Amino acid sequence: MNRLCYILPVVLLLCGFLAAPSLAEQEAFGGVGLQVVPTITGELVVLNVLENAPAAQKGMQPGDLIFKVDDFMLKGSDFGKVISEHLWGPVGSSVELFYRRPGVAGVSRAVLQRSKIDPRLTVTPAVQSGPSPGKKGK
Repeated sequence: MNRLCYILPVVLLLCGFLAAPSLAEQEAFGGVGLQVVPTITGELVVLNVLENAPAAQKGMQPGDLIFKVDDFMLKGSDFGKVISEHLWGPVGSSVELFYRRPGVAGVSRAVLQRSKIDPRLTVTPAVQSGPSPGKKGK
């Protein structure tokens, strides 16, 4: 009887968790169309801007350094948390990005409306390990 008192709440909790629709099923999540990498200090560098995505429509470019998302300063932040809690969000919601562009003085700002983005990873060749094809390694 004592064991049943401990097991029953766990079983009910699991059943409720499994039966409840996930947040992704309840509400469509989207992004702004940026492929980014973190700097050592936590800011994000734009590697690629997806065609026709909200970021492309607002003129964001590879090389832009995002240092603030809405009211959240990225310095010292966790990359996974920034992506999941700040860049991605409900489709149709807006996000404000503050960034610097190399060669341009001052801070730029873009207010983007999140849209449905194809979640498949797009690989853009940038850095190759080892010698390039047709060249001999030394």
